[in-house]
Amino acid sequence: AVVSTQSTGEFIDVETPMLTRATPEGARNYIVPSRINQGKFYALPQSPQLFKQLLMIGGFERYYQITKCFRDEDLRSDRQPEFTQLDVEASFLTKEEFQSL
Repeated sequence: AVVSTQSTGEFIDVETPMLTRATPEGARNYIVPSRINQGKFYALPQSPQLFKQLLMIGGFERYYQITKCFRDEDLRSDRQPEFTQLDVEASFLTKEEFQSL
């Protein structure tokens, strides 16, 4: 339902990479060792916001991402290590355009 709704609003579906470089965010990263580059590691993404600035600078004014996120946090009832997040971004909208979403 989200994909069909966003497609009609001229939004681009962006796929977030599953392996990326570790960034200093709130939680610890899950890391994956590289088989090809010994001693190097990839990190599983903590959130789709990691690529937000790059997309906006690249001229993507309307996009959405449905992505898996991974956070290595202490287990609590209000936290989980893996979850799916919907990230919708839109620039330069009028009040009417925003309300019609």
